[in-house]
Amino acid sequence: MIGGGAMGAAASWRLAKRGAEVVCFDRYSPPHANGSTHGESRIIRTAYFEGAFYVPLLREAFELWRELESAAGSHLLTMTGALYIGSASSEAVVGAQRSAKEHGLDIDVLSGKELRKRYRGHAARDEDMAVLDRQAGILNPEGSVTAMLKQVPDVQRDRHIESIESLASQFDAVVVAAGPWTPELVDWIPLKVERQVHAWLSIAKDADWFTPDRFPVFIRQTEQFGDVYGFPTLDGSSVKVGRHHDGDFTDPEHIKRRVDDADLDPLRLMAATYMRGVSGHVRRTVTCMYTNTPDHDFVIDFSPRDKRVVVLSPCSGHGFKFAPVIGDIAADLVLDGGTKRDISHFRAARFASPDVPDHDHDRD
Repeated sequence: MIGGGAMGAAASWRLAKRGAEVVCFDRYSPPHANGSTHGESRIIRTAYFEGAFYVPLLREAFELWRELESAAGSHLLTMTGALYIGSASSEAVVGAQRSAKEHGLDIDVLSGKELRKRYRGHAARDEDMAVLDRQAGILNPEGSVTAMLKQVPDVQRDRHIESIESLASQFDAVVVAAGPWTPELVDWIPLKVERQVHAWLSIAKDADWFTPDRFPVFIRQTEQFGDVYGFPTLDGSSVKVGRHHDGDFTDPEHIKRRVDDADLDPLRLMAATYMRGVSGHVRRTVTCMYTNTPDHDFVIDFSPRDKRVVVLSPCSGHGFKFAPVIGDIAADLVLDGGTKRDISHFRAARFASPDVPDHDHDRD
């Protein structure tokens, strides 16, 4: 296993659970803040506006997150619900309803007036609409990686793997789950690494409507700020907010870790425009990286050069919630040569030249 972040840890866990001898290599000591799997909280949701084909995987992911909690004795998943907010024609509002209809999901559709009345933290406009996805919540990324790697007997920390070939000659199979370092190892997927900033903004002392039981995680699509998202307060004094995409392209060796006002001012202005009880005072910040495919869907596939090599999920900023089911799919591919899950949308051949083979992932 190359990579001990969300995907690598999950694949290592699922392979070890099936009795495989697994060695997980990471160039740092996971969980760490150098890649993509950190920052206290991640959203998990079910009415997936990015595509209804994700929903069956999400249903499995919820079950596997609960299995991991039981195995590790850790609390990792807090249910809050999720709000998708935008215009009536926005991708988030329309796509969430489409996924809910196709899969019979439990949602509410709210007008701007209903949103304001029910959730005081949102300064909703009359023209806004929202979809409440009840099967949604918050995951702890650092705790999740720790819990998964506890299930893996051999984790090699501070080990830099320079090439896939160097491991393929030593092991029966190699899984590449290197996040933003994937472009160093894989040249047959067109990937771009994008810098992202999250900030924790102070909330008013009397703003008691930001607790997890009263304030669902949210994604809001705006013309001014693009897609923005946020969480209820986990410390009682701040809320975490961020922008989805619109970051500078970078790489792990040259990413700007320092956060300045150019990064923070759009988040402050977004909060002032669309939230109630949130100040512009920044308590802390963090940077991370998205590893983006051109269409922002995942890659879960064998290498076209060696079917003993599986590449996992350069996941374009929305993959963490899927980690345990993607890890289980990786175990299918490595141990069985295919999977019964529908991962047809994630084949690498959609980006490849005509001479790159398109593998069949269906198991007999």
